[in-house]
Amino acid sequence: MKTKIYKLFLCCFVPVQLSCAQTNNQVKGLLFDELTWNVQDSEGTPKPMDTIVYDGKLALHLPKGHNAYLKNIKLENFEIEFDFIGFSMPGLGFRGQDKDNHELIYFRKIASGREDALQYIPIFNGSLPWQLYNYPKYERNAVFAEKKLASFPLTIENYFEQGPIGDSLRYEMGKRGVKYSSEAQLYFINEDVRAIDDMGQLTAGLFRKTKASWELWDPLVWSHVKIIVVENQAIVYVEDMELPKMTIDLKRDIVSGEISLRSQFYDAFYANISVKDLNDTILAMKKDNTRMLSDTYLRTWQLSPKFVKNENEALFQLDSLKSSGATWKKIQADEDGLINMSRFVNKMSGSVVLKTSIDSKDGQNVKMHFGFAKYLMIILNDKVVFSGEMDTKEKEGRVFVDDETVDLELIKGKNEIFLVSTGDEQYHQNWGLIAKLENLNGIKID
Repeated sequence: MKTKIYKLFLCCFVPVQLSCAQTNNQVKGLLFDELTWNVQDSEGTPKPMDTIVYDGKLALHLPKGHNAYLKNIKLENFEIEFDFIGFSMPGLGFRGQDKDNHELIYFRKIASGREDALQYIPIFNGSLPWQLYNYPKYERNAVFAEKKLASFPLTIENYFEQGPIGDSLRYEMGKRGVKYSSEAQLYFINEDVRAIDDMGQLTAGLFRKTKASWELWDPLVWSHVKIIVVENQAIVYVEDMELPKMTIDLKRDIVSGEISLRSQFYDAFYANISVKDLNDTILAMKKDNTRMLSDTYLRTWQLSPKFVKNENEALFQLDSLKSSGATWKKIQADEDGLINMSRFVNKMSGSVVLKTSIDSKDGQNVKMHFGFAKYLMIILNDKVVFSGEMDTKEKEGRVFVDDETVDLELIKGKNEIFLVSTGDEQYHQNWGLIAKLENLNGIKID
């Protein structure tokens, strides 16, 4: 197996280009400077590189929404290791074709020890569909490095008010040697977790409730990560470099592309980066994770052109679509039965209709289980049987096939089903659905 290893060093001095012949397993030094990295904001505007000493390490600092793209190196199969610090969703982009199309693995330090600490999502056309790709397959548990700052009695909860930290809470923290700036904000995460955001000072905190006390932890501590990408698979290691925390089947095409370090909603820091180009497939990594999806899933659909939905005239608009001669495109759900709409439309705006048909041997009722983001109307044989918005409180808005259930009153013969689907037009992140029938007794799906 041929490999090339790239060591990426942070440097404060004047950049000097290193020149050396490439041979197998040779280390090539790459300066962490603007000759090596292209830093951009979320709109793709070039930004200057910022290096900083943070928690004892010289690091690349990426402000909120900034990404650093490795220049002049495109990789398909590779191994990368790095240290990182980030309060919310720092991560690695890879196999990037442009800023809106790549694979993404990111880290929720705020969720350390929970089932959603690690997240994989494929990025199509700039969407961020985290609600569609969820545990236990695309989100996994991991424990990131943290530092305990102090313990408080359970009664400290009386001082937890969302917004600027109040004087009473600030006083109690000060007695224990913990200080945040006057701009620090307290946020409610769940019943057992509160977060302190003081990113103007590049600090943060997490209150976690135990049976006996509230503990305050500093999440902005260096964690070490290794990610191996070969063919259609990625393996993620956190802290322990021998035992992987996540093994996933990737959703995008197997192609060479850009590697990027990413900061999405808060500042992030990266140090001690090494990249190994794996030119040959590592056959030992390959394993058959294929699982046969039940035939009850509705996987084949016809997709309409986009249109602007009028809530009060949706049926009239559907009739117009059916009679207009518009071109419908055949689409397939992925191996999980999921329709990620950003694969098929280039902008998360407007609505689409998906249609299929069900042949029933006799008139009967059958339940359809489904999940969706963010709005859905279901029309069976010209009758609206469901119309609603996804429940973002249940399971934090993640999409599962058993989120919703509706009774389908099938007639003997052909039954037409139309799904009017609208995505997240506010944040442009999630748009998709998944559906299956409870059984196929006397039923044939188109």
